[in-house]
Amino acid sequence: MKIMLGRIWDSLKFGETVLLEHSATTPTALGLCHLIKWAKGKEYDVLIDDILDSLYLYKMHMKLSGCGDEILDNVRVIKTGGRLEVGKVIERLSIKEPVIQEQEYRRVFGPLLEETKVVNPVVGFEKLLLLTNSKREIITTLNNILSFVGDERRIAFYFINVDVLESITPRVLPLLEEIATTVVRITKDGRSFRFAVVKSINNEIDGMEIKV
Repeated sequence: MKIMLGRIWDSLKFGETVLLEHSATTPTALGLCHLIKWAKGKEYDVLIDDILDSLYLYKMHMKLSGCGDEILDNVRVIKTGGRLEVGKVIERLSIKEPVIQEQEYRRVFGPLLEETKVVNPVVGFEKLLLLTNSKREIITTLNNILSFVGDERRIAFYFINVDVLESITPRVLPLLEEIATTVVRITKDGRSFRFAVVKSINNEIDGMEIKV
């Protein structure tokens, strides 16, 4: 899995926003584990956005699967909502109106980007959308993602539970896919998993499918 998935990660450019789409029954902890190992192998800094204790769930799945949850112990984390700490939590943010939340996030995240190039996995983002009170707030939240696209100091990886998003109006997933520079769909195929690149700014991986 390491070599094959590495073909996708190696093709990404700093400044990209990547969607990793999965269903509720697809175990994505192994994907996060591999992504962190790849980033550390490249000597990139890793900073995880943990929304509403989602990283705790990933850690437990890593532990039970044997992937090695200790890899999260030294990873820096910005925690939004929730109470279960995983990794080195450097800041806690509360759930607020989207405009204010973006301002607080930039206050924390901005200085970190000055230090080194960052690989930025985001887990639990769909939960944040579930808490929005209006279509206007949803659009504002999506525009917050858009504002980081092209920032060559980082690559963001949004692990997205599409089963949750299908229940949200307006149709959030197509809007996210439009914003993203790369979209990878992860599906279960028997005992294997299929990673399909359904959108990419890089023609070399656009349309690529990897089965692991």
